[in-house]
Amino acid sequence: MDTLVVGAEDKRPMSFQRKFLSLAENNLLIAGTGLANLINGWFTYISSLSDLSDIDDLYLFAPNVLQASVAAAGGLGEITTTLYHFGYSKIEARYVGYAYRSTANFQSERLQYALGFKPQVRVEAPENIEFPRFMIEIILEQQRQDLLLPIDQQVGIGGEIEFAVLADGSTNIETVHRFASYESEKKYIECRENA
Repeated sequence: MDTLVVGAEDKRPMSFQRKFLSLAENNLLIAGTGLANLINGWFTYISSLSDLSDIDDLYLFAPNVLQASVAAAGGLGEITTTLYHFGYSKIEARYVGYAYRSTANFQSERLQYALGFKPQVRVEAPENIEFPRFMIEIILEQQRQDLLLPIDQQVGIGGEIEFAVLADGSTNIETVHRFASYESEKKYIECRENA
């Protein structure tokens, strides 16, 4: 995932931030796209739970809590938000994933085992895919295509790319790329903070 956060109104760089929460002790990774306040609030809430066991526990209450949170905040406006939960299911004895989309009232949507990315771009997969190199190529193409859109339609892709792997009961996270746009984004963020 990239680390650039842009303003909802002006689509300009606001900060660099990890867009996922890793709960290694629960073998969970939670990621989000869309409204940063909702995503950060969800991260804070999940981090505060002392009795969370695994993704199976999270599956039981996530839709109700997310719906109540959005209702209490007065809605999301025009910004769509999706939260992704990845983790080891003790019930199924394998890793599973779920999406919780604001457009579907945050109902649990089981994700298929596949390579998924958002926004969708076309990148030719090599015969022998090497990670994280292939993911970097995809995200660079996402940024290239995003920058071709009018500013009000851009999602904002930049900063650095962080690569997370959940396997064999452990989580490995590393920064694998810094965008060429990083320095200009950093300067804009600093100017914005000092304004």
